[in-house]
Amino acid sequence: MRAFALPNSFCRISCLLILSLLSSTILIAPLDAQVPVRTKSVDTARELNMKGIELQSTGKLKEAVECYRRAIQINAFAAGYHNNLALALKDLGELTTAESEARIALKLRPKRADYFYNLGIILQRQKRLTEAEASFRQALEIDAADTDCHFRLVQVLLTAAGETQSLEPAEQEIKLAIMLKPDRAEYCELLGDIYMKEKKFDDAFIQYKSVVEIKGFTAATIPGELKAKIDFIKAALKPAN
Repeated sequence: MRAFALPNSFCRISCLLILSLLSSTILIAPLDAQVPVRTKSVDTARELNMKGIELQSTGKLKEAVECYRRAIQINAFAAGYHNNLALALKDLGELTTAESEARIALKLRPKRADYFYNLGIILQRQKRLTEAEASFRQALEIDAADTDCHFRLVQVLLTAAGETQSLEPAEQEIKLAIMLKPDRAEYCELLGDIYMKEKKFDDAFIQYKSVVEIKGFTAATIPGELKAKIDFIKAALKPAN
């Protein structure tokens, strides 16, 4: 009985196929080995960012800035790291650098309303009111329910209006914020301030009274500035003898 023998051509093809597979394995292995290193780097960046947030929440701003910068060195495309760095720098008064970081965050994530809001605050601090207004309005285009953004926009509008321009746009913005969150005392007080400027003393008194009720103040605990406003209105509305 003859033993079965494979043709020489088939043996050569099989050997070539095996060598090809071995070669592929050798080439792929180093690439696979790099994956855990990259994952570890990303995890390190996240840990640094979280540590920065913790430090920032306790007022350790310089230490927080260092953490955010180290995180960015590892992953420069994480918009949140740039945004957090911008906020810490803003609180340190480094407004120019804060603005740069805020704009990088927006370039990476241009649909984030909170990033436009944060940039607006930085610009407001720099008294660049027109740019701040534009930034707050862009934030509201993305998230119209952001009442704090309406509040900040009103502040900018009031400052820009001075003594000559109409306060109607600011009044409408703060009324919208109050409609969304009627229990925010600072919103009511700001509307009262607008009414005071417009000499609508009855309406102003109602808003200041709302502040007292929301905060639970008594006659003895009303803050001096608010008390002065209320006393002024009472004097203005007091009938002349």
